[in-house]
Amino acid sequence: MDMGKTQKRYFDALVRSGHFRRDASETIYLSRQLLEMETTIYKEVFPALRGREFVPKSPMAQGAKFFGYREQTEYASAKIISDMADDLPSVNVSRTEVQGRVYPLGDSFHYSLQDLSHAAYAGESLDTTLASAARLGIEQKIDQLLQVGDSAYSMLGLLNQTSTNTYVVPNGALGSPLWTQKTSDEILLDLNGIAKAAYVTTKGADMSTKMLLPLDSYELISTKPRSSTSDTTVLEFFLGTSRFVKSVEPWWPCDTAGAGGVKRAVAYRPEVDAIFYKMPREFEMLPAEPRNLTFVVNCWAEYGGVHARKPKTITYADGI
Repeated sequence: MDMGKTQKRYFDALVRSGHFRRDASETIYLSRQLLEMETTIYKEVFPALRGREFVPKSPMAQGAKFFGYREQTEYASAKIISDMADDLPSVNVSRTEVQGRVYPLGDSFHYSLQDLSHAAYAGESLDTTLASAARLGIEQKIDQLLQVGDSAYSMLGLLNQTSTNTYVVPNGALGSPLWTQKTSDEILLDLNGIAKAAYVTTKGADMSTKMLLPLDSYELISTKPRSSTSDTTVLEFFLGTSRFVKSVEPWWPCDTAGAGGVKRAVAYRPEVDAIFYKMPREFEMLPAEPRNLTFVVNCWAEYGGVHARKPKTITYADGI
């Protein structure tokens, strides 16, 4: 006999007899019995972590606390001489050593024996879930350091290097440097000015090959027509004609990276001989440590900052 159906008939009979009353909104079923729960767990969305895409990593062995490299400057000159000349110009070479330091990064997670029991009952892997969160915490810190570094540790990022080029954004016909107030021709003038600055500064010895823009600035030039009679966008025209920059991408930290929190565009050459970051130790979890009825898992990594070997390949343009 189906006990569920029998019980329902019993309660229905009580209701009809008037001995048992039930409001119209009531039901013999619990709300939990009528709940359909999706099996997918939706994670909170965080800003894209793209710093590692934009800055090349220079290899470094684990264990070292400091790293260094040498920069060489050559001083050379010559002149027209006579047959008996004894005053030939002398050349010279000087070398300087640049050093950096590696800093540990860390976070942790913990769980109790009861947490493990609950996770097993729910059919979930608790340690995997918490480990993923710990890795995210380390990666978010790395991305922030790749952006602007940490002044407390004299650490710089891609967006605030020193001894770089500066492109002063001119006002357009409407009296504003903002791209939203400029014509396509005026924006192209800025794009080409930013792109060629490194080539001009180094007198043709080097150049910038990549440009990063604030999100809405990128959106603007990727949709704004080159002219009223063209189906080519400003971005497409620029990439098709620039002798230097061959890649333009949006990066949200550029939205506020300029002086005073204004927008900043950056052009640079993303190669290890020009700019790099050190990361001798990637994310690593240590063995779980028992503490009473809980376990603590410490996680760490090692990071050495962003360093520009050739700062004149970098150009910043604020206030676009």
